[in-house]
Amino acid sequence: MIRFALIAILLHSFVQGRSQNMEKITELRTQLAEADTDSLRSFLHSEICYEWCGINFDSAKFHADRCAHLAERTKNPSLVGLSIIAMGWVYDYNYQFDSAIFYYQRAHAHSQKHQDLKREATALFNIGVVFYYKGQLDSALDYYLKSQPKFELLNDDQNLSRLYNNLGRIYEKTNQLSYALEVSRNSIEIKQRLSDVRGLLNTYTNMSSIFQKLGNYDSALIYSSRCITSAREVGDLVAYKAELVNVGIIYKNLEQNEKAISALEEAESLLEEEDDPYVFSQVYHNLGEFYFGVGDLSKTAEYLQKVKAYLLEDDYLETALKHHHLKYLYQKSTGNSIEAMASLEKYLELNERYLSKQIVDKTAELEQLYEKEKREIQIAKLNAENALQVLSIEKKERERNGLVILTFLVIGALVLVYSLFRQKQRAANEKDLLLKEIHHRVKNNLQVISSLLNLQSESLESDIARAAVKEGQHRVKSMALIHQKLYTADDVRGVDVQDYMENLSAELFRAFGLDPEKVGFEVSTSGLKLDIDTVIPLGLIVNELITNSIKYAFRDIEKGLLKIEMSEQGENLSVVVQDNGNGMDEKAMESSNTFGWKMIKSLCRKLKAEISVRNDEGTQVRLMLSNYKLIT
Repeated sequence: MIRFALIAILLHSFVQGRSQNMEKITELRTQLAEADTDSLRSFLHSEICYEWCGINFDSAKFHADRCAHLAERTKNPSLVGLSIIAMGWVYDYNYQFDSAIFYYQRAHAHSQKHQDLKREATALFNIGVVFYYKGQLDSALDYYLKSQPKFELLNDDQNLSRLYNNLGRIYEKTNQLSYALEVSRNSIEIKQRLSDVRGLLNTYTNMSSIFQKLGNYDSALIYSSRCITSAREVGDLVAYKAELVNVGIIYKNLEQNEKAISALEEAESLLEEEDDPYVFSQVYHNLGEFYFGVGDLSKTAEYLQKVKAYLLEDDYLETALKHHHLKYLYQKSTGNSIEAMASLEKYLELNERYLSKQIVDKTAELEQLYEKEKREIQIAKLNAENALQVLSIEKKERERNGLVILTFLVIGALVLVYSLFRQKQRAANEKDLLLKEIHHRVKNNLQVISSLLNLQSESLESDIARAAVKEGQHRVKSMALIHQKLYTADDVRGVDVQDYMENLSAELFRAFGLDPEKVGFEVSTSGLKLDIDTVIPLGLIVNELITNSIKYAFRDIEKGLLKIEMSEQGENLSVVVQDNGNGMDEKAMESSNTFGWKMIKSLCRKLKAEISVRNDEGTQVRLMLSNYKLIT
């Protein structure tokens, strides 16, 4: 009875919380009707706009437009800056991030021009928020740190508390956990001083997450409990449900199963139809994982089925990854090896997509940083050119002192050119270092995944499942090898294909325990160097073809040989993998319907490659790539 009473109170306070926006809007409209100046009316329209953001796009935009119109009429630069920021809010809360950044950048430029420190700091902070939600953490951190000294100069505790909270999120996501704890504690200190209960709710859950990553579950439970108390106080049911899931996970790690299931079941009892599918998938997945951990397979099956209805792979890839891994473990436990294999293949496919997405996101972030540095160099160069023009005019006006001025110009130009050259060289070197660090980290992550797959294979009883996991491990190693080559290379733009193919072949020959006296390999790649977007899918294809030859070609062969050849032919890249073993034609490969062959066909489509298989004293597979990029 106590539990249901608590839920009733919470639901009542949540409805009360949702109505607060409308009450605030009504109050602001009353003030607007009584306002007697355009300045006050403009400000009140911005306040009403903010309250409508995230509730009704059209209403929010209407008040942003009115704010802008009245601000222009007052010719007050601060109000004009506020109106531009208000338009940024409208698009920001509607998830139109590019438009939001456009308006925030306009607001920043306007505020700089009119030396409006408050609007300038706000615009920088808001740009950081948008980049955070776009997943571009380096850019978000850059803008947050730019806004920090400005908020400090303004003694703006409200925004400083939000800034420290957001910095904590970034440091947590990038595993800089000591920094994450430090800035999150700063945020809590300010919010407690300001009695900002809703803000504290946000930072408490962040602190719980940080302590969970540190493995300190007792401290994590303290902050999750504080978060639940704050959520109940402000009537935030969504945050309350989300934190119940966290509490369930914490209790599970503390091996307090009764408390864990109580928290998770309470979260389930509060689910509503309008909740985000992510909330459903998190609650159901964690319940399924809990029941699997305590050996209740029927309950596990029930919650696996429930998750399926809310699983959005494209939006929540990491959740889908966890779901298919749990599904694989469940099917393996029930002895359903065929479905377990299908779930494992799906898990490995999603894992490759997840890793690829991380690589793409990091590459895009580095490109953005490089472009930013390049723009700064161009601005410096233009300023230098302008300075030289001014000096040239002065030279003409003072022709009688021409020799002295000419000497000064030459020396100044030389110093300036040298400075620009050093700056450009430093920017290029820093970009290379950043790229190398990314490749090093990706290589390390892939090696961890390979080790996990190796551990997984050792616990499998089915030879078929063990072989599938081993093949997945070889695929991961082929990608890790690429990033290792890029990390150690002088030129990080691409990979020396000869070196990569030789290392890949040697690694696979060792993995399958081939006798080098009986089976050898030859690689000839015409000294080509390929970019990462070409070599990753190509490496996976060649990995599959080499594995296929090792497994099937050299049975009953006294002296085996595997050849890999690569050359440009017109506008295409020819790649040939052939062996002198037992032949297999394309029809036989197609009919085998294996995951590896499906993956080859899929990657060929990405590379716009035509594939042909010939059975002539062994198997020859030829690819003709039209979508590739050489590094010269």
